[in-house]
Amino acid sequence: MKKIKYTVLLGILVFLIQCDTKKDYFDDVGANLLCTTYAVCNGETPAKTGIIGDSWTDLLLGFPAVETLRPQLENRFHYKFVGATLGGKTLQQVVNQGLQFQVIDQGGADMKVIILSLGGNDIQANLSEYIGKVETVQAQRFATIKANLKQMIISGNAYKISKFGGPPLKWIIHGYDYPNPYMAPVIAGSDEGCKSKFDSIGLVVPDAAVFTSNQLDAFNNLLLDTVREEPSLIYADLRNTLGGKPNSRAEFMLDCIHANNLGYTYLADKFARLIYPITNIGF
Repeated sequence: MKKIKYTVLLGILVFLIQCDTKKDYFDDVGANLLCTTYAVCNGETPAKTGIIGDSWTDLLLGFPAVETLRPQLENRFHYKFVGATLGGKTLQQVVNQGLQFQVIDQGGADMKVIILSLGGNDIQANLSEYIGKVETVQAQRFATIKANLKQMIISGNAYKISKFGGPPLKWIIHGYDYPNPYMAPVIAGSDEGCKSKFDSIGLVVPDAAVFTSNQLDAFNNLLLDTVREEPSLIYADLRNTLGGKPNSRAEFMLDCIHANNLGYTYLADKFARLIYPITNIGF
């Protein structure tokens, strides 16, 4: 999937360069990608709100093929983010790379909130490991997600207070809405979360929609449990926005796990209303 994304991006860059040779698009676009995907910007870019996310916030390296949550919140609800968003990003990668520190550096002293869209890729990776031991593998992954989430928040708040002073940050994490495992992948081979993927690796489940919806519910319960233990974390429940259990409706979905533009419009509307009392942005 990552190879496909970078191939598409390279094609876009080549096209832009052919249109206007007076501008070095590789430099401009490359710098923008570093800033939006890894929060490596040219100096501090003050913002009240940070964001660290996966493909629900940035499906294709900032290319607006689908208006995911980040562009929806920016364009329709007037958020100004500093952040690190990139399709395929895992919570484990965020912790390993210390992206929370980079976002805090870029946001500056006035940043109060960081929005998180993470955890789905940690659950979806290496699906073959689930074969014959679904409950065991899920329990192990959920424990790791919870530990990483708490570590990111605790270390991030300690870093923010040490560098800028003031109160700790508020961290808002959303659960995902229900997948639709019977959707076809948009790009051949990018079928994470699809029944076709389960079948191809030999992961036999009685009903793919029941399996994925139960897993989604368990993830949301994990987030609720983590909120009880970490006072800086706030949880937003996005379930039942696109049709309800056991699977979201096809007319709102791009593929098995991502909404289309209409679907993300509904998700952004609900999310913006849920987080308004914390951010005071958008309404």
